[in-house]
This record gives sequence, structure tokens and C-alpha cells, in this order.
Amino acid sequence: MNYSYNNKYIASFSGRFDSSSKFGENNRTGFFPSASVAWRLGEEGFLDSFKSLSELKIRTSYGLTGNDDIPPFLYAELYGVTAYHGKSGIYPSSIPNPDLKWETTAQFDVGFDLGLFKNRIFITADYYNKQTKDLLLDRPLPLSSGFSSITENIGSVENKGVEFSIATNNFVGDFEWNTQLNLSVNRNKVIKLYNDQPIDDIGRGSNRVEEGEPIGIFYSYKSLGVDPSTGDIVFADMDHDGQITAADRTKIGNPHPDFIGGLTNTLRYKGFDLSVFLQFSYGNDVFNGSRLFLESLQGGDNQLEAVVRRWTKPGDITDIPRATSDPVKAAENKRVSSRFIEDGSYLRVKNLTLGYTFNKGLVSKLHLSSLRLYFTAQNLLTFTYYTGLDPEVNYLGNDNTVIGTDFFTYPQARSYNFGINLKF
Repeated sequence: MNYSYNNKYIASFSGRFDSSSKFGENNRTGFFPSASVAWRLGEEGFLDSFKSLSELKIRTSYGLTGNDDIPPFLYAELYGVTAYHGKSGIYPSSIPNPDLKWETTAQFDVGFDLGLFKNRIFITADYYNKQTKDLLLDRPLPLSSGFSSITENIGSVENKGVEFSIATNNFVGDFEWNTQLNLSVNRNKVIKLYNDQPIDDIGRGSNRVEEGEPIGIFYSYKSLGVDPSTGDIVFADMDHDGQITAADRTKIGNPHPDFIGGLTNTLRYKGFDLSVFLQFSYGNDVFNGSRLFLESLQGGDNQLEAVVRRWTKPGDITDIPRATSDPVKAAENKRVSSRFIEDGSYLRVKNLTLGYTFNKGLVSKLHLSSLRLYFTAQNLLTFTYYTGLDPEVNYLGNDNTVIGTDFFTYPQARSYNFGINLKF
């Protein structure tokens, strides 16, 4: 239901029922309502004296959304077929959970739209607060149960932040120049888990889900560097018991950026047009899991050039430990630690497009309505301190707990395209 009064006061209300066969019959359907209101102050008479003001709107909204992003049939009792000593049989392949239900997110948003100088400058800003409950996560189980985990609705997580965008028409006329900038700052925090129990040691980067921390922090050993006298890696003794054990593991990185954004500039002059899109991320950590093997000084993997600066004699100051056949020390060279945590910040020329549109006089002689030639480059340049192949990486794709980890991940390809658009 939508309502507008005098184009000044606007309201919208909606409600939807969603059903998913990924849940049992008792919890298959969820109801997700939402509401929003807006006030266009720019239409009020008391702002008529502000001649430069072309739009001013304040708005707020609140609503619920659902998530069913889990494999099918986890609610059901499933069996597999096997053979044992020539005899066929069946076995339970999963633990049923008939109480599985929708993961629900409640989001509050407040923001404004501001247009100046006949909208030649248009600014949008929003603050949001998202509270997600009944998270669909795998709860660890003791292996004595015959299973390693069970999917349940456990815990809650919070996401809150601000989003800002500005669009400007810098030049208007024969030469046009438009700019669009957007920034997003998000802060993620786990509020509640099952019995306050963290989900630990996930993926190759030892990600962890823990109350009070962002989802997927890197949690392992803190490297203090190479001992100049022995050439061995030294790890922080966090509990001060004189030995390095699992109790010394700690937070060593955060895969979530401080902010992300993009900048697009579009220029047009007569028949020519140029568009450049820059994408950036700042403040996120990446676990370079490839270096576990490529700087380990052991095994069958070819090594990176960095190993030439390894420790070779007492007094050497370096970040690469000595080569050793001692199995204990060799294992320490490959231990997941802050040694392999890197700054994943980057600035990337994500897209560049250059085109030329022929004038109508020439096109009409060819019995066409329009003719345009263009060149497009994707992932043209990347500026980063990250030493891996691509800072915009996650070896497990869209997994929302194993994030920010690089493990021999194929980088995004740089591509070039030439094309022609014809309209008859």
C-alpha cells in the first residue's frame, strides 16, 4: 500500500509471505512486513527562499527480510547406501532438525536526499542498523556422535553503518563531465552464539566466529618474527606459561574493511565518450595461505623469491626463517599465524570504456539510426601492497564465515573488448 499527500508526505507499507521447502512443514512459511515514510521538505513554502535548493527529502524505514541460504533437506532424516563385507546396508547420513526456520533480519534505516542547483549536485546519505537473529549456522558436535556438525538456528549478529553517495554534473554543454562517488562503512559484530561457544578454526586461514567480534576474524598464533640467533620463528606466549600451545591463539586479523567505495567519471565531447570506474577497499586483512607452502622451505612446492633472504647465520635480521629438516621446526614454518596476514587494501581501475558515436548525417547515409564503436577494459590496473595475485579474493567464494583467505586462488582476469553497436 502506497500513500502520497500533495507530493510532500509519502508512506509505503508492505507484507509478504515466503515459503521454502528447505524447512520442515511447521516452519516453512515466514511473514516479512516493512514500512517507510518520507517528508519532502523541499516542497514546503518555508524553504522557498533557498533558491539553490532543488530537492530535500528525509526518509526512514523499518522492515524484516528472510534468508534460507542452506542446502536442502537438512530438516529431514536422511540415509545413505553402503556395502560392508559384501552386504548392502543403509546408514544415517545426517542428523535431522525439524525445527529449522527462516533466518530473519530486522533493518532500520534513516537518511536524506539533497539536491542543489537544479540537481547538478545530488547527495544521498543513510544510516542503517540490521539485527539478524536465528542465524543458520553449523554448530560443532563431538566426533563421538558420528557427525562433526548440525545446522541450527543459533545466535544473532549485528550490522550497522553509513552509506554516502554524491553525484555531480561538473560541466554541461558541448563538453559534459559527470562524477559519482559512493562510500560505505559497515561494522559487523556477533551478538549471540549457542551457549556462548565460538565456531573456531574454520578454513585455511583459521577464521573464527566469536561473540563480541566481527564474523570470520583470523584467530591463531601471533608471530614475533625470526630469532636472529637461531633462525627460528618465535610466537607470542599469550598465557605466559613458558610454552606455545593452543591456549596461546589470539585474534590476529580482521577481514572486514574499514570502508569500501567506488568513483565513476563520465566525460562526453561531441561524439566521444569516456567512462572510468575506480573501486577501492581500505583496512581489511587478507590471509595469504599460498605463502604457507611457497615460503615453507620444504615439500614439493616451488618457492617464492622471498626465500633467498632466509636466515642463514647468527645475527641475520630477516622475516624468513631458516631451512631445516627438523620436523618440529619445519612445522612451525608452516604454522598458521600472523606471519601470513597482509593488508588487503586496494584501489582498482575496475572498468574503462572509450567510445565514439558517429554523427547522424553519416549514419543516415548508411541507412542506420545509430552507429557506435567502443573499447572496454576490465580490471585494468590494481594498486595494492598485497603480495598475492589479487587482493579482492576469497578462496571459498560466497562463504560468509570463511572470508578474506587466499589459497592459490585464480585472480580476476584483465580483459579487453572491442565492439560495435548498430541500430537500424
